[in-house]
Amino acid sequence: MSSHNFIQKSNLERDVIFQISTDIKNFHKIMPKYFKSLQIINTSLNEIIVLEQINFFGRNIEIKTKHIIVKPNMHKVFILSGPAKGTSFIETYNSNSIGTDISIVVDLKLNGIIKLIPFLKILLLKRMNSVMSEFIMCAESYSKSI
Repeated sequence: MSSHNFIQKSNLERDVIFQISTDIKNFHKIMPKYFKSLQIINTSLNEIIVLEQINFFGRNIEIKTKHIIVKPNMHKVFILSGPAKGTSFIETYNSNSIGTDISIVVDLKLNGIIKLIPFLKILLLKRMNSVMSEFIMCAESYSKSI
């Protein structure tokens, strides 16, 4: 596994962006381009297991994820199945003077034939960072409708 840290910024207050980022059942409303279907399989106090149909790099894939929500500012996502099984995203939301700083630590693990493609990991990490930037823009727009 290789760990990478991304920093993003949002104009939204921490509690607002955190609420949107952890509202798993509505991801398809925030980013319909990427999230095609979300089926919550199990939920407990702070953990949600989800079967997701996502579009990434123009391909529709099915993955199972575990989301652990630690209020008020941490969202942990673990990929349980699919080509990136074993990958985790740890998001931390901290208030700043104009909104929120979001730190995302990604431990990327590739499986099967895709782990043999040397440039793919770099390409995926760049794409993940740009998708997170897009998510923040979509969340800021979405916040105006809720």
